[in-house]
Amino acid sequence: MFRRSLPSLAVCALFLAPQAAFCGGPRWVAGSGYFDPSVKGRPVVWKNGAVSYYLDRGDLSPSTDSGQAAAMVAAAASAWNQVATAAVNLSPGGLLDEDVNGSNVFLNSDGALQMPADIQSTATGKPVAIVFDADGAVINTLLGPGASDPSDCRDNGVITLVDNLGTDATIRHALMVLNGLCAGNRGQLAVMQYQIMRGFGRILGLDWSQANEEDFASHNITSDDLAGWPIMHPVEYLCQFSSAFCSPDLSALRYDDIAALNRLYPVTAANISSFPGKVLTAPATISLQGTIHFRNGQGMQGVNVVLRPVLPGTNLPDVRYTVTAVSGAFFQGNAPNPVNGAVDTQGDPVNEYGSDDASLEGWFDLSGVPLPAGTNIADYQLSFEAINPLYAANNSVGPYQKGQVTPSGTMPVILLHGLTAGTQTVEDIVIQDSANQQYSGDDGTETAPARIPPSGEWTGRITGYGHTAWFDWPVRPYRELTVEAQALDEDGRPTLNKAQVVLGAWNGSDAPGSAPVSGTSQAFNGAQTGLTTLSVATVAPGHLRLGIADARGDGRPDYLYHARLLYADSVTPTRISLAGGPITIRGVGFRPNAVVTVNGVRAVVTGVTPTEITAIAPPANGKTGVVLLTVSDPQTLGVTAIQDGLSYDALGGDALGIVTAPYGPVGLGVWTPFTVKALAADGQTPAAGVIVTFSVTNGAAVLGCGQPVCSVLSGGDGLASINVAANTLSSAQVTASLSDDASVMTEFTGSGTPVIAALTPNLYIAADASFLWAPQAEVLNNGTPVSGQQVNWSASTGAVAAMASSTSNAGGTATGQINVGPLAAGTDVPVSACLSPGPQCAAFHIYAVHSGLAQLTAVSGAGQSLSASQTPAPVVLRVTDAAGHPMAAAIVTFYETLVQWTPDCPAQGRCPSAPTLATQAVQASSGADGLVTLVPVTGNGVPTRLYVTAATGNATSLSFEIEQHP
Repeated sequence: MFRRSLPSLAVCALFLAPQAAFCGGPRWVAGSGYFDPSVKGRPVVWKNGAVSYYLDRGDLSPSTDSGQAAAMVAAAASAWNQVATAAVNLSPGGLLDEDVNGSNVFLNSDGALQMPADIQSTATGKPVAIVFDADGAVINTLLGPGASDPSDCRDNGVITLVDNLGTDATIRHALMVLNGLCAGNRGQLAVMQYQIMRGFGRILGLDWSQANEEDFASHNITSDDLAGWPIMHPVEYLCQFSSAFCSPDLSALRYDDIAALNRLYPVTAANISSFPGKVLTAPATISLQGTIHFRNGQGMQGVNVVLRPVLPGTNLPDVRYTVTAVSGAFFQGNAPNPVNGAVDTQGDPVNEYGSDDASLEGWFDLSGVPLPAGTNIADYQLSFEAINPLYAANNSVGPYQKGQVTPSGTMPVILLHGLTAGTQTVEDIVIQDSANQQYSGDDGTETAPARIPPSGEWTGRITGYGHTAWFDWPVRPYRELTVEAQALDEDGRPTLNKAQVVLGAWNGSDAPGSAPVSGTSQAFNGAQTGLTTLSVATVAPGHLRLGIADARGDGRPDYLYHARLLYADSVTPTRISLAGGPITIRGVGFRPNAVVTVNGVRAVVTGVTPTEITAIAPPANGKTGVVLLTVSDPQTLGVTAIQDGLSYDALGGDALGIVTAPYGPVGLGVWTPFTVKALAADGQTPAAGVIVTFSVTNGAAVLGCGQPVCSVLSGGDGLASINVAANTLSSAQVTASLSDDASVMTEFTGSGTPVIAALTPNLYIAADASFLWAPQAEVLNNGTPVSGQQVNWSASTGAVAAMASSTSNAGGTATGQINVGPLAAGTDVPVSACLSPGPQCAAFHIYAVHSGLAQLTAVSGAGQSLSASQTPAPVVLRVTDAAGHPMAAAIVTFYETLVQWTPDCPAQGRCPSAPTLATQAVQASSGADGLVTLVPVTGNGVPTRLYVTAATGNATSLSFEIEQHP
């Protein structure tokens, strides 16, 4: 088995590495995703420590022939071979079969890489191939045009790639390319030899190391710092390719390099015979191992553990002999998470490196440490530090390749006395002021997610290795929402150095273990420090299942985050006039800085709570129909949108139905109401606030507005009405229509000139109720209203005319007064209005209907949200019978509960208590038009919430809330 990483060509500052390389201590540790299970947890090294390298047949550069280049490579290898306590030997094995150059390393027309067989990853018979790239052509082919530019020799002077790792945790092949464009003079060759040493360290399987960096940050570099500055540091700070300023003694390994090599390749009784002149590692060196823990017992991974001898007679550490290791270097630094899945972008398992043995999570290994030169006993200082957060990806130090994690709590300094060669010491350290939170299960599971708090914001932790938090929220279709999670440090400040939060969204019905419908490919893609955001669009009603995880599949008690669901659920009213007007948006996650746009135009925001925004929508500017409504956060750039919930005028799918209309023969000049009801697409919900256009579409007729086309705004119950009259004896057609092309029409014919007509011909009254009705009749002469005419009123049994006659006014209207009821359900009482003198009469009817089947609809004022200083508008409801006729004399009871205003429930803990300020029940009787009015109780300037339930009939009720916020 072998691994090929060359085609991916993942580039680092100095060296190439396999795309999913594990780092920390050893460069790679066998994991569970690729290697044989029997070697899981072992460092990946060369078998038996013997490594042969094979040299290019060509020259390195015009000024450096192959012999000089071979000597330079041998000198670099010798630095590693000379470590007396390391069972390693880098030796020349001979020559490659060819001069490797641009003629035999190139890309085909299809982009496939062509190269000689004996430098490919499968050429394990020549395990290390060293190429002399005289003109930079090989590097340009591997890394792209211009990659060998001599202005960047610090980074491209030596390119190293380990491209074959066996499943038995052995390294099987590597490639090193020397850039001939960086070998033009003696100074350049000295630096290149240093780079080759670093390249051999990587080929041997050593990780980068952080040692003696504290003085570099303050630019206070001493000669002692440089003496302890490891060859295997991740980024070259000092050596410029001109060699004008560089670390002293470039050819010598430091103690940190030696100790790391000893740990990977110890000389033991079993192998010492293969390495003449070398000594057993353990008896000749110090061994210090241990584990660093959080207070809850979990191992603390990714801490740089530093061991230094103490200068005699002082407590000061001697930085010349600094040795480091990283806690958790043998534990997996990358594991699957439900958002990003189990494989990387190349299809390789993300957990192929590092053991999954939890006991190794905070374990560190500082064995193989040589005593200071000339001593056989020494006191040592053991300290702990964070790893530079810039050391990530191919420059990573330790197991966290995707980003370093700042340690939790105060790192101790420990003095170890009298350590001698062969000493084996164990130190288990608990950081007493570290994070202590343990996973409590209060953030759900994939199959039983927790509910997102009512405010839409909460703080949580990704605690316990590999933990994922799961949440649920109901959503409507055609909404866009944003999920945000900002990583925090232990003081609650945004950070890049703790959790790397990734977010995934699933449909609530998706099977456990399925891939997310939408997810973040990487953490920190937001506009603020530590912020990860995810946008989700919904296409059907259902539930959003949200997963929150660490990008590394990690989980620790110091992985704190603050999350928000920014979601606009609904807007009322759903239809607004072309002039714009007030709207209320309900949802979660709203903040005071919210920006609202309607059809791309900014609205005026008048109030914001976490769950509600009030605003004034702008004028339509010629737009009708459905418009996009958005709520955005200018700081986080989060956006939520409602695509189909708001329109200027009619929404798509709105319909019209006729309630009353003139039909058939009608008297000339007699005004008859044409009433229609606008309904939403469901065919049941009233469409309030839409423009109903009445127009004469055939023949001749008169509309109440005096024009051939009139517009009427529907009420809260969807009703719109206009008076219509025939003015000729020919047929006429009047059409009512909406802007979405829904329409209804009525046809009628003028049938002569009556002298009196009923304007309000019918009354529908609740059975067993009494009511004073004021019917109206119109007196006409050749279609023209006549004033001053006496009209006599009479009624059949069940009703009594309160006055025998009335006189028509200037508009020809005469109004009667009829005492009605009580009547049994189903009763029909005729009423007459007759001219005096003369036999001409107009007929009216009173119908008694079942009050138990009454229905309630809101006309206006229900669901208001305003400031405490404003006065709520009266609430108007309409009572109708089972057939939709307005019902008179129906008793409606309003149950009002006024409570003190409180903010929405917090993300954690109990909801705030809302003291009750007043309760009352108010009754009202509906008029002839079925309308009842409530004047809401208020807090007289105190912020309140008024909860109202209106009830009538047997089981009909309508509930709404009026909020007066601060």
